[in-house]
Amino acid sequence: MSDSGPENAVKGVVEDAKGKAKEVAGIVTNNDGLREEGRAQQDKADAQRDVAKKEAEADAARAEASAAEARQKSAE
Repeated sequence: MSDSGPENAVKGVVEDAKGKAKEVAGIVTNNDGLREEGRAQQDKADAQRDVAKKEAEADAARAEASAAEARQKSAE
């Protein structure tokens, strides 16, 4: 099963911090590989935060659909 939206959001923040640290370390040590690894980790963080946002939107849409279904059943 996939992680929940909040878990992905937290992972995204952590990955972003780690990625920024690696990128800075790569810049300071003139290590292009480490710098690129840091950038890639930040890209992963962006994707995780995007997943969290989309999951939250999907949860809201499901809740709205359930409420509409309940209203429909009560009107019958």
